[in-house]
Amino acid sequence: MISLEWLKRTELFNGLMDSQLEVLLSRSILKSYSEGATLFLQGEEANYLFILIKGLIELTIKTKEQTQFVASKIEKEGAVFGTASLMEPFQYNVSATCLKPSEVLMINAKWLRERMMEDPMMGLEIMKKLAALYFSRLNTLRAGISNFIKEFKGKSL
Repeated sequence: MISLEWLKRTELFNGLMDSQLEVLLSRSILKSYSEGATLFLQGEEANYLFILIKGLIELTIKTKEQTQFVASKIEKEGAVFGTASLMEPFQYNVSATCLKPSEVLMINAKWLRERMMEDPMMGLEIMKKLAALYFSRLNTLRAGISNFIKEFKGKSL
């Protein structure tokens, strides 16, 4: 069972009050997936927000040219993914696959968005964390692209 203290340490909910976290926990689903299982596909309606409890999740993107590449790997306990479920148009922008047996906490996104509207302070806190998370992931991606270009340039000389 997931505790209130554990939820407090997650990257998206660590600024919420205990009463807000208790409501989140009461509506959360604990689910286990086997290696190779797909949690969701790019383009599907984003019905759930996911928090990794244990395991390894690969997030991949398929381009218009049908090329698929790894966007990131989620392996840190408490890391959140499926965040497109909190932003319009509420469609997953990546696919998520388990690279090893994994356990996740799932929160119904529609329900969470409704709670965020009813409790604007909670909504603001979650969206602040979400924005910071996106900027962090963007900076990590930029660094990876920069390193790739440096390596490519070095090999082509």
